[in-house]
Amino acid sequence: MRSEGPRSLFGEIYFNKVRLDLSTREAKDTWMPVANVIFSAFTVPYVSFLLFPVAATAAMVSEIAVFKLRYHQLSWRRSIGVTVAANLVSWFVGIVLGCFLPHGLVPKIQGSGDHPVSILTPGPHFNALMWAGFAVAFLLSIVIEFYVWKWYQKRSPLPKLLATTALAQGASYTLLIGIAWIYLETGAF
Repeated sequence: MRSEGPRSLFGEIYFNKVRLDLSTREAKDTWMPVANVIFSAFTVPYVSFLLFPVAATAAMVSEIAVFKLRYHQLSWRRSIGVTVAANLVSWFVGIVLGCFLPHGLVPKIQGSGDHPVSILTPGPHFNALMWAGFAVAFLLSIVIEFYVWKWYQKRSPLPKLLATTALAQGASYTLLIGIAWIYLETGAF
């Protein structure tokens, strides 16, 4: 991947080729875009785990730990299973809803000469929409994962389930956003 300017959650995949300029008889390195990697602002919270697997793993472990510490009677297997199931349901609903919300993308002409192409790039309001997307995803996760845990609760009662779900999501999203921010600022991981 070719990096130009500040780090971004997005990038373009480039294919390096050498072009021979016949007028000057010089070989020149050129970069040709092969794919533009981009997604809508409201889906960023749901695809960020692909870009930051360390953050996604830490977030999942934190949720499992919150539920296991709060409900000692849960087995590790049950805690992991219900947490993973709740996150899958939340992820699916979030992706579907995110596709219907404002995307924050604008067209940009790239290339020159005989074959310019139009690609979508983050627009001027993309970052604001992305942070709004994280807020919506956080609240949506609390609600959806609460109901998944509530469904499980039919087997064994879990007191203060909504508060525990909110705490688990708070820990999870703090890690996701924190690690993503560290990566974007420092390039670590």
